This record gives sequence, structure tokens and C-alpha cells, in this order.
Amino acid sequence: MHRSLATSSWHELPAWFATPLGERLLAEQTPYLAEIARRFHGDTLLWAGCQTELTETVRGCMVRNRLYTLSNPPANLSPDDEERACFQCELHALPLANGSLDAMVVHHGLEGADDPRTAVREIARVLRPGGRLVICGFNPLSLWGLRNLFGRISRGGPSGLKFVSPARILDWLTVLGFELSDDVMYLAYGMPFVLGSGSRPRSAEVGKWHPRNWARGVRGAFHRHQPPFGGVYIIVAFKQAAAVRPDVSSLKAQPGKLAPVAYPKLSTWNRVERSG
Repeated sequence: MHRSLATSSWHELPAWFATPLGERLLAEQTPYLAEIARRFHGDTLLWAGCQTELTETVRGCMVRNRLYTLSNPPANLSPDDEERACFQCELHALPLANGSLDAMVVHHGLEGADDPRTAVREIARVLRPGGRLVICGFNPLSLWGLRNLFGRISRGGPSGLKFVSPARILDWLTVLGFELSDDVMYLAYGMPFVLGSGSRPRSAEVGKWHPRNWARGVRGAFHRHQPPFGGVYIIVAFKQAAAVRPDVSSLKAQPGKLAPVAYPKLSTWNRVERSG
């Protein structure tokens, strides 16, 4: 079966997450996704994305059944993997019934979809009213977006993936009846590559104006103020309940009945006054 460049690169993404740069990206996402997943509840949750350590973040949620549709299902199942209900499918064709999910996490899954809009529509179909949705993706309006733009001639990692802007996803979700639970969160303000060997700087180099400390301070300021050009965004939304309109066509118009009106009787004194 022919695969597009985006789909092929997406299946190579799990191996890239095992690199130092990929591990750094997952480390930034882990505490936020773990906190979001902790608030999930219901019967069934679906994780759609890569098989990484980040998949374990949904183990602490209050959902009875957890399903996983993975881009790289493990060949040799470990005891922990045997407890998982893993299957492989395209995001735009989920083999699930309408309204069968209480929560869904899409971890860098839309970047590998041939038609992200159709995939979001399919996600809305399988989520029940009130269901929670988390979308984690690469931001095209960032340094990571520039890396992807100039890295299309190379292979590996996010190169070749189709980044989808959060504004476009928000438009699709609004049309499909979703409402944001929180503001869009932006992460990964650092450079989209590893600087140097990653070793710890010498004590003589450590100082307030050392380039590494300065860059760390800038990233911290960005995280606090949340400008919309972080390399990764996290969208948390819930599906609103459909409004139910009463069927007025089945109501038969019945003619109204006049209620009897009692008029006050004139007393003898009032009759005497009038006659006088």
C-alpha cells in the first residue's frame, strides 16, 4: 500500500522520540498530560499516537477501560502490554461505535493523517456528549515549524509531517460542537536541535549571564506568558450535549373552552341607593 511522505514519517516518529531531542520533548509534555489525564473519568478512553513512555500517563486516570491505537504496536508483548487493548487503524476510520468513548488523547496523530479535518470529524463521532478530548501536536508557527519546512528534503523525526495549526483545529472543533476546557497550552520554546554534547557546563562557566542560563530564563518567561509560537501545543476540549428541540408538529391544536365567569350580585342596599 502506498504511503504518503507524512504517513511514512509518522510511523518513524516513535524511533525519533527515543533520541535525546525527542526525549527532551516528551519530558516537557509528561507533567501536563499526566495532570490532564488525572481528571478523566468514565468507562472507555482511547490513546491515539506513538508507543512511548508518555503512554503511561493515562494509567492514573479514573477510566475503567483503556484502548490504544498505536503507530508502532510492540512485536513482543510484555506483561504490561498484554493488559492493553492495542489495535492499529487509521485515525479517519476508527472501528468504534458512535458515542462509545468518554475520553480520547491524540498524541501527534493528526500530523500523520492524510486528511486531518476528516480525522477530527471521526474523533467527534466516537466521543459521547460530555466526552473529553486532548490533542497534542506540533505548531507550524514556531521554530519547529521552520525546522519542518526546511527539513522536508531530509528524513527522520518530524521532517515531512504535515503540521496543523491550533487555530484551524479550534475552528473544526467549534463547528463539531466542542468547547475548550482551558486555554491552548504551548510548550517547547527551546531550539529544535541539541546544542553541544548536552554535558553539564563547568563551574567556571556557570553564571547569571551564561548563554545556557540566559536561554533557560527566556524559556521560563515564555512558559509563563504563553506566546502562541511554542513548538508544541496542547488543546483540551469537551463535546457539548446536543440541544434537544421539542417536536411541536405532533401537538394537536385543541380549541380553547371558555371558563364561566361569576358576576357579583347587587345587594339590597345598592338597589335602594340606585332607586333613590
